[in-house]
Amino acid sequence: MNDNPYSSPPPQQSQTQVQAPHELPQGMAVTAMICGILSLTMCGCFTGIPAVICGRIAMKQADRGEAGGKGMAFAGLIMGIVALVMMALGILFYVLLFGFVVAAETM
Repeated sequence: MNDNPYSSPPPQQSQTQVQAPHELPQGMAVTAMICGILSLTMCGCFTGIPAVICGRIAMKQADRGEAGGKGMAFAGLIMGIVALVMMALGILFYVLLFGFVVAAETM
């Protein structure tokens, strides 16, 4: 050992290992988001219903800590609901329009 107070200390060997953070699966959340986007753009209720179902399941999984992607799941759920409401309003509009046309022709 060196008695010199100005000498550098001996090098320390580090045994610490950096572990990658455990990433939770996000498959159901991604599915909900994709179905939600498709339901708004072109597919309507064919992908709106799966978006709502997958979004709700993914949000429950995220709340329990089993999966990640709660934001994507919520976005897919909202887009699916919006698409289903728009589809229902569109159908209601056409039914009422048809009813008015039929009523106008019988007069």
